[in-house]
Amino acid sequence: MTAAPAHAPVRPVVPAARPAVTLPPAFEAFYALHCARYLGYALAHVAEPWASRAVGEAMGEVAIRWADIVRCPNPAACAWALVRTRIRRRSGGPGGGVEGAVSRHPSRSGLRRSALRYDAFVLHEVLGHSLEDTAEAMGEEISRVRCALGAGRGRVRAETAGRSAADRLPGVGGNTPHG
Repeated sequence: MTAAPAHAPVRPVVPAARPAVTLPPAFEAFYALHCARYLGYALAHVAEPWASRAVGEAMGEVAIRWADIVRCPNPAACAWALVRTRIRRRSGGPGGGVEGAVSRHPSRSGLRRSALRYDAFVLHEVLGHSLEDTAEAMGEEISRVRCALGAGRGRVRAETAGRSAADRLPGVGGNTPHG
């Protein structure tokens, strides 16, 4: 067994300096504008800390692709597609349902309308964002969001037509132990 030489200087281990990351000011503004809405959407699907992680991952992906996103005709819609996909994946969302089918078949407008209706419903009806804020978060025109919400309401009215008021209440009917 050999001993280390007594005269060898001991140098403290200094980690390499972290590289400074400067994000474009436009991304910083985008993040400040949308992050709370995106977190609310995530929280509608998963609890903390998963919601924050999903939004962090999604915004990281947006940051990485930022140069391409700002070249899109509608950058907010491009970013929303990345964010909602990441959040729905993290939540274990319906990969084989409308959500997964929209990403696999983007040309199918009926599926896209269903995704638009769902997202608009969550942002506007569940989370309470105004029509303007909902449209801005999704990168959609206000008229499309209003139409999607109206179509969703019309569908609910059609499904509940002919049922008594008691049957339309939450928790009444087939959802109870007695129904």
